[in-house]
Amino acid sequence: MQKRVSLKMLAEKLKVDISTVSRALRDDPRVKPETRATVQALARRLDYRPNAAARALKAGQSGRIAVLLSPPQQRFASPIFLELLSTLDQHLRDTGRNLAVFAARTRDEEAELVRQIIDEGLADGLVLGRTRKNDPRVEFLLRRGAPFVTLGRTDWPDAHPWVEIDYAVAGRIAVRALAENLQGRLHVIAAPEGLNFADYYVSGALAEAERMKLPPPSLWRVEMTEDEGERVARQILVQSPNPALACIQDSLAFGVYRAATAARVIVGRDLTVFGGQNFPGSEHTSPPLSTFSTEDRSIADLLSQVMLRRLDQTATGPFETHTVRPTAVLRQSHLVTRPEPADMITQNG
Repeated sequence: MQKRVSLKMLAEKLKVDISTVSRALRDDPRVKPETRATVQALARRLDYRPNAAARALKAGQSGRIAVLLSPPQQRFASPIFLELLSTLDQHLRDTGRNLAVFAARTRDEEAELVRQIIDEGLADGLVLGRTRKNDPRVEFLLRRGAPFVTLGRTDWPDAHPWVEIDYAVAGRIAVRALAENLQGRLHVIAAPEGLNFADYYVSGALAEAERMKLPPPSLWRVEMTEDEGERVARQILVQSPNPALACIQDSLAFGVYRAATAARVIVGRDLTVFGGQNFPGSEHTSPPLSTFSTEDRSIADLLSQVMLRRLDQTATGPFETHTVRPTAVLRQSHLVTRPEPADMITQNG
């Protein structure tokens, strides 16, 4: 690999100080015109390219874009954040920038962490997820005029760019699929109240249940982890025979499978399940998990492009907004599979 041409190399070849070379490349009038011409000609001949970090420092910038991971996203509860980090890093390196990752330990810490990033110049822009009503992080960034993009709509939809998965559609997809073989009560398991994407999912699920003239679903609002999915499913299995469970995320559905195994009931016979976001491995559960897909890589690429374009905009916009519709991935877990006659004979001995 060819060694990158540096200011030091140019200075050594011309036998002048590095400061002289730096000033000459900036057309500083303190450097004689003939010296400036000589330095610039050599820089062109050797294909000298200024260091991105140095340029950013001179411009009062860090050369970094920050991604803030909210609890429990710092444990990568959703694969979309892995895709986002990888894709954004690639786009940033193509423009001479770097990626910085900040993980809040608690939800209350997030606003303070955002303030620290901006006030201390730790990044030139931010990507935020898990937006919520009256989001203090967003309010602060708008007040400061800092460039940022959110994964999810906020209370200020025209004041900044965002990319949103249409979770209301996702809720409708889940209910519609589970209603196909509904035996018992419908349960909707979503993230905590106040998180916008979760509230949209619930509203979509409730609207679809009403449209299909189904009894009102039972609602459960919990963190999106396997442990919480298992805990809720254990309660549901005790209270509700042959339930149908719509889970906003596959992590919750995986917990439902664990609870079913512990209770010695069978998904696809004694209960039905619909997940969300098509996690790796969801096709290998038994039975394969029905879910919805958001094409994480495409969303990560779109979010990265929107963030880069925001850096070239003023704080007044107009700003880009994108809504991505999820699609159903119908496998088997939302269906009731009746045992074959041979299976019944075997079970009955």
